[in-house]
Formats: sequence, C-alpha cells, structure tokens
Amino acid sequence: MADRDRPDLAAPGNHPDVQAFGWDLAQRDHEAPLFTGEKTTANRDIAIMLSVRPGHPVIHRRSMWHRGHTAAVHGASARLEINSYTNADLLPDWDDPKRHAQYRKRPAFFYQSLIHEHGPVRWMTLTTARIAYEDERTALGMDYAEAVLVIRRTMAHPNGHPIEVTEVKAPANRYEIGYHRELAGEPDIDFTPQELSDSGIDLVI
Repeated sequence: MADRDRPDLAAPGNHPDVQAFGWDLAQRDHEAPLFTGEKTTANRDIAIMLSVRPGHPVIHRRSMWHRGHTAAVHGASARLEINSYTNADLLPDWDDPKRHAQYRKRPAFFYQSLIHEHGPVRWMTLTTARIAYEDERTALGMDYAEAVLVIRRTMAHPNGHPIEVTEVKAPANRYEIGYHRELAGEPDIDFTPQELSDSGIDLVI
C-alpha cells in the first residue's frame, strides 16, 4: 500500500527483524563478509533499474539468508538473497565514515535520509520468475533449470524515476507471494515479525 512504510531489508540494523521470521545469515567463505555495502558502478541491468547510464556510481548492499530443513521443500534448505541498489549521487555522504556507520547501525536511517532529501516517494513492486543463472543456482542451492522468483521493489519519485531498488531472489518452487490485505484478517493492524512467522509468513517485503 502506498501509505505504509517499507522495511529496508538490506540494512544491517534490520537483521534482527528478518531473523524474527526464522531466517539466519547464511555462512559464506572465510574471505567474504556476511553483509556487504559498497559503492560500485552500474552494469547494464542495474543501470536500467535505476535509469542511469552503465558505469554510473551506485551503492550496492547485499545479504544472503537461509532457513533450516523445517522450511524446506524436498529436503533442501531454503535460501534467499537480498540486494539493494541506489544511485550514489542521491546519497553523497555515503563515503563519510560517521554517516556510513549510522547507515549500518540505525535500521531506518538509509531510507529516512533518501526520503528526507528526495521525497515524497511512491513504491512500485514487480514480481517475476525466470530460469536461474548459474551463479544464482549456486548461491540459492537450486538445481539446473529451476526457476528463480524475483521480487523487485522500487522507491521512486512521484514521477516514477527510481531512487532505490531492493531485489529479493528465492527459488520459485519453494515460495509463493501473498498480498497483505488478502492475507490479514485485520489488514490495518501491524503485527510483529514473530506473529507473522507464527502465521506461516516468511517475510514482509
């Protein structure tokens, strides 16, 4: 709904809320951190997402999550990947050490800063499925020719120009999408992640 805040799933400070749904940060190799947040340049796909030119500076935040066998289908552990992409020009203080620390520690600070400087905003969500690429199959523990579910949520100016894009990827044969008003008996009441998890909801996006 346009009048409701969206959780910044890529913010380290929100990890306890994601964990309340029963997820844990997936273990990766010893050289790779569990959470990454860096300034990089847009490839073709990211440039299209953010309506910038390829090579434009972007802020990329990423984390990987897993659940145990109780949430699995066919005995495989359930995983999901969260990526966030932001036009770096819209957050020029990302490189300031003190501000960067705040972006990591305060759950809502990243979104609050974007909305304060560039709001009001609107939200757009697109859900698609396609055959997973090789790197996605490896990261998500998928078999060859399995489909990946891609949920892309965009924070945008009222004119539709993107500000930030969050992408959630998960195996399509292990998840289904439900909408808040259709699932909730009382759609205007906010429930805690634990209460939602108890009702069989894996994540609110």
